[in-house]
Amino acid sequence: MPTRDDERATRRPVVLAIPGTMCAPAVFGPLAQRLAEQVELDAVSWMTDPGPWDLGAVADRLAARITRRHGAPVLVIGHSTGGAIALRLAAEHAGLVAGLLLVDTGAHMRGHGDVDAILTALATDWGPRLHARVLDRSFAKAPDPAFRDELLEYAATVPAQAALDALRSQRDLDLTPGLAMLDCPVTVLHGLHDPTRTPDQARELAAAIPDARLRLLDTGHTPVYEDPDGVATELLALLARVKSN
Repeated sequence: MPTRDDERATRRPVVLAIPGTMCAPAVFGPLAQRLAEQVELDAVSWMTDPGPWDLGAVADRLAARITRRHGAPVLVIGHSTGGAIALRLAAEHAGLVAGLLLVDTGAHMRGHGDVDAILTALATDWGPRLHARVLDRSFAKAPDPAFRDELLEYAATVPAQAALDALRSQRDLDLTPGLAMLDCPVTVLHGLHDPTRTPDQARELAAAIPDARLRLLDTGHTPVYEDPDGVATELLALLARVKSN
């Protein structure tokens, strides 16, 4: 009779996908389609889960999810705020993270420019207009209108407090001291046309992580949707590094 270890050895590798603030898990849909035969992509809706929503609490809940649902270390994709959560997850629960793909994110928010303005808007102007403004600047090229509507519908289900708690936590957190201690393979992906973080900030992040790979893509803030082929290539390369590690 096959054991649980036998089943783990034959099933597709699991990739836990963590979207950014107010971003629907569906943003990973094109990537999941391209990798359907090679990985099992588990995209999470962390903002609609019960709080608290500070990055440490979210990372702890995701660690419990990995243990409960997958029972073994997984690859983790973190996009934007999801990347900061992924870094916190790897720092606090290293045994559950086999590899990291960090997408348009950073270990801190110095130089982010408008985080305090965003927090003020979240507190005073929460609603469809703000959701659309945040969404539209996340893509260098406007997404399909039907998909844009889907993202806006999702944003409407997110509690304002979740967004406030997450971004305040991210603003006040600096994960830089722990980067040198990451001991899993890491790839940093970044869109060349991201209006919130620069390519130089991506280079800074990659340089602080031992043996990290850096890849710049011709996209805006959301390469996982804008260039799923490029992201899929890097994810498979990361998986190969994990297997040979």
